[in-house]
Amino acid sequence: MHEHEVVQFRDLRLRVEASASEMLRSVLEMVVPTCAVAPPHAVSQWTLQVQERRPGADNEGQLPGGRMVLELPYGGRRLTMVEATGGVMRLAAAYRPGQPPAGIEVDARQRVTRLVVAAGDAVGLRWADYLARVFFASRLLAAGWRMLHASAVAVEGRALVFLAGRHGGKSTLAHRAVRELGALFMADDLVLIGPDGTVMGWPTRVAVPAQLLHDTAVGRRERTVVAGVERDRVLFTPAQHRAALGIGYSPPVPLGAVVMVDGDAAGTCARADTEVLERAVARAARIPQQLLYVSDPLGLMGGPRLADQAAAEPPAEGLLAGVPAAVVRVAVEHLPSAPVWQGLEGIIPRVGRGR
Repeated sequence: MHEHEVVQFRDLRLRVEASASEMLRSVLEMVVPTCAVAPPHAVSQWTLQVQERRPGADNEGQLPGGRMVLELPYGGRRLTMVEATGGVMRLAAAYRPGQPPAGIEVDARQRVTRLVVAAGDAVGLRWADYLARVFFASRLLAAGWRMLHASAVAVEGRALVFLAGRHGGKSTLAHRAVRELGALFMADDLVLIGPDGTVMGWPTRVAVPAQLLHDTAVGRRERTVVAGVERDRVLFTPAQHRAALGIGYSPPVPLGAVVMVDGDAAGTCARADTEVLERAVARAARIPQQLLYVSDPLGLMGGPRLADQAAAEPPAEGLLAGVPAAVVRVAVEHLPSAPVWQGLEGIIPRVGRGR
């Protein structure tokens, strides 16, 4: 290994080693600034080694049947058990259907996970991002953090969290807040909330409504129709999002306020009572597929068992209580241009002024 960094969040530290600088950078671009880079000699709990496969090495592309397979949600990612012997577990990992798998080797006694990808395989290298996220998220969830289907930005050092139903406008408001309020981006789909009210963005990809972009040539365009409404979005990795659009990202910050989106076309903003907020939080907490994606059911990164995570899961009630909360009643198709911040002025601190 020629390059290495230690990445940490509070008392959790992961050492990342790579045989090439671009491999190390790929991992850091995904987990920082959600996490921070620690001093290089800080003691870590686990090591992730990323290596390029030697030319001509067996890539385990043809696996016999009868093996255990874990298929992860979203995109058909598959982990296939190859063998488990001598305290070492070996798997073949296909990031997309039809793609030759990368190799993953887990040595629990040495507390090391090795990812081996073909030279130049940028898609297979995404497993490194996944493994690093699993290391942190599985431990945080087992320590009483909750993951919500929500978006969040940081305004003057406090998290502004947006709750809405699926395709309900969370991404739109997060990106409008960045552009119009000077907010720092945290996530537009998943956030983690700590027992002490700390909000951590957890972006795995970023979807920006095309209406908010001057140039849609960057990123990957996605057009869909949901409930009769056309959705036109441009998809980025977090690194692409920062580089192409010049977006600033925020580290974890304390919870500051909550905005809920109601697709009603009334075009109004109002304070939200406790009952409305609790219903919205309960909906946002029902994310079984997303939780599987950030859990460690096979012990790839030495994470807690799923049963341990479930036992530590605190109730959703009261999770976002104690801060200003508002309801925005605007039809989703009107959210890109509706005067949302003016409507929230006087209800939610630090909005309404704009830049």
